[in-house]
Amino acid sequence: MNYKEIFIKAYKYMDVDLIDGDCGKLCGYHCCRSIHENGKVLGIYFLPFEYENMQKGKGLIDESHLEIHTKIAYNLPVGIKKLYYGYCKDNKNCIRDIRPIQCRTFPFVPHMEEGKLSLVIEKHQEHNCPLINKREEWNPDFEKSILAGWNELIKIDKVKILIEFESKERIKTNNILYVYRGGLDNET
Repeated sequence: MNYKEIFIKAYKYMDVDLIDGDCGKLCGYHCCRSIHENGKVLGIYFLPFEYENMQKGKGLIDESHLEIHTKIAYNLPVGIKKLYYGYCKDNKNCIRDIRPIQCRTFPFVPHMEEGKLSLVIEKHQEHNCPLINKREEWNPDFEKSILAGWNELIKIDKVKILIEFESKERIKTNNILYVYRGGLDNET
């Protein structure tokens, strides 16, 4: 399986902004900041095979502080031995065309139930997006394009395993605010 080819397709699908313009200006780049209000340093998780195929050596991530999170210390699903966790070099001057999947899809995360993929917005987020309650401002193609990208990414078994694992955790904790199923959206 050619992981890079799948990621390139997904990045293209997901190259749609939530709103016209730079949404980071609305919240002071809250989701891009490396330090949270409580002083905790924040980074970003990469999907299995994403860092190696799409980010390594591109200059977006501070490679000197790249972490490898393993099953020994982190709650990872069976089949996932490690995930890369990194920090942006420059939070306000993002190289947008190479930004990672997590950045492209926020505030959505992928969710699977009974083998069906949807997008959800979690009730409890590390970064509270000010646009969640302003859906009328969203680009109408955003949800559709993000879902198309995730449909491409679940062709990678380890990505699908990770999504299924995180979805089960989300269901257990009742952490779903909004669901998009490709035209059949509803709030829960």
